[in-house]
Amino acid sequence: MKLAQLLSALFGLTFERVIETRYGPSGVLCLFLLGAGLRTRNPTCLIIAAVLLGLLLAQR
Repeated sequence: MKLAQLLSALFGLTFERVIETRYGPSGVLCLFLLGAGLRTRNPTCLIIAAVLLGLLLAQR
């Protein structure tokens, strides 16, 4: 169980760092909204995060 948590945290931090370096503060905002939407089960946050992330990916 501890190994799974460690690998999950490592993957999450690596993914966050890649998004941060590639897409800047907008990418971090998308990840924040995505995480907040998942934790609170708020569909509005999830939709906003998905649209912003889609716009970022389409831009590059």
